[in-house]
This record gives sequence, structure tokens and C-alpha cells, in this order.
Amino acid sequence: MSRPHEDRRHHTATDHHAGGPAIVFAPPAWWAVAVVHVTAERADAAIASYETLVEKARTSAARVREAAILRSHNHRRVIVLLHLDGHEEFRHLCAAWDDHHLVAERHDVAESRSLTLYSLATNLGDAAIDPTSTDAVAFEQFSSGLEGTHAVTSSIAAAPGFRGASILRSDDDSASAIIYRFAHVEEIGAFRASETLYPVHVVRTFI
Repeated sequence: MSRPHEDRRHHTATDHHAGGPAIVFAPPAWWAVAVVHVTAERADAAIASYETLVEKARTSAARVREAAILRSHNHRRVIVLLHLDGHEEFRHLCAAWDDHHLVAERHDVAESRSLTLYSLATNLGDAAIDPTSTDAVAFEQFSSGLEGTHAVTSSIAAAPGFRGASILRSDDDSASAIIYRFAHVEEIGAFRASETLYPVHVVRTFI
């Protein structure tokens, strides 16, 4: 089902459709990761807004190659993943999205947001982001860089139900993130309990 959304500031109508092809970002790709905290009733509005931003970024100086939009199961977070060429494109993306966020704040679309540039350190197993898959997907951020992920990655391959993961790191190694795939959502919780890890649904991919 489509979700028409109009960017009134630029008078551009965009018709949004969930789904899309499976994508895999291979090392050493650059990923911009936006994490948006919303109230549950504003999740759909945030998704529609970021779908429009991604569509625009694909034809702008940011040169987004591929992208995916995820939504947490509790509808409190929207995560946007964008494959960029590097730092210059990330600067263009930040400038364009900062302008949008000033407008969004006046409309109470988001409670808080972050936008971080990571490099893809490695993929484990089947790390595809696939809207049609029945696998359970989760997202986790670490404030301690790759060092904080070692305990996780050293045992993850042997975890029941593990299908794949992508491990991301920031330039200065001050932050990292993991996107997990398991056969069932219960297996994610059994493998690791963390306040910064939450199951997500793949809403849409862009190529």
C-alpha cells in the first residue's frame, strides 16, 4: 500500500512503497546511519519524511548509492542506512538534512536524532538487508568503538539461529554498530540483552 507524502517546502510529491530488493554493503563501504527517536504515533510520519530525504539525496551532491529504512518493533525508532562514497558526500548529506531537521522540529516529528558516518569493518554470514526475508533483524550501537564489539563478534557465529551481521566502525573508533540477522526474534534476546539493541523491521530499500 502506498503512502503519499508531500514535501510542501519544495512542492515535490513522492509516492512511497514498502519493500525493495535485497542489498549488501560490502567492505570497505561508507555508511551514514541516522537514528531517529519518535513517539509511536509519529513513526509513520518519520518514515515518510526520511523516504523523501533519501530519494532527494540519491540525486544530490551526497550521491547516495543504496539505502535502507528500518523501524523498531516498538515504533519508537527509525533507522536510515545510506551507502556513500565518503566524507565529502557525508558533509553534503549533513548540510541538506540539517535544514530539513529544523523544519521537522517545528512539527514535532522527532524527539531526538543522530547522524554518524561509519565504515563497514566486516560482514559475517548472510548480511543482506532484505525486506522480503522472514529473518529477524536487530540494530545495536556501541559508544566504545570496535573494542566494545569484540565480545559480541567472537561468539556470534555459534549463537543459535544466527544468520549474519554487519559490523560498522567510526573513523576515530569512538563508536561502532552492528546489524544482526537471526532466524527468530527470540534468538536475538537469548544471545544478547542490551538497552541499545532492539529488533527492527526492514521497511524499504533503495538501489
